[in-house]
Amino acid sequence: MTPETLPVDDELRLRPGAGDADVELAWTWYQDPETVALVDGAGSAPYDRERVAAMFESSGNGELYLIERRTPDGAWLAVGDVTLAPDTLPIVVAPEWRRQGIGHRVLLRLVDRARVLGWEQLHVREVDAGNEAALRLFTGIGFVPRAAPPPALSLRLSPLGSRPRP
Repeated sequence: MTPETLPVDDELRLRPGAGDADVELAWTWYQDPETVALVDGAGSAPYDRERVAAMFESSGNGELYLIERRTPDGAWLAVGDVTLAPDTLPIVVAPEWRRQGIGHRVLLRLVDRARVLGWEQLHVREVDAGNEAALRLFTGIGFVPRAAPPPALSLRLSPLGSRPRP
């Protein structure tokens, strides 16, 4: 069961994604050709709204969050989405918010969340071979490559440790 909101730090939080308004927010970054290439590989078509809605609905085996960043006036702005599930950990950060450490901070928070849930492992189903930033992100916090056919890589983090964060 997804909790109300997970604080990441003073600037970021993870808010459970739900409803059409959140699908609309996420759809904007799944329209971006660079984002789609990083997620699905070069030459992949942008997502239509129905695909994003189906993706949000099918996250039932995990916890779907919108990644939100605090604006200077104190409001929260959606800048990406992520799903935490034992067998997958897809994360997307909107193009204008990349390369600012958001993915790294979110991923560390979700590893803590997995510890709280009592999980012993997390898996990333695949990372497109051309998505070097994602590969660095996951391996940088301890995920290790597993055997997988190209172009995708599978990564595993094990063990998660024993110091859960509330």
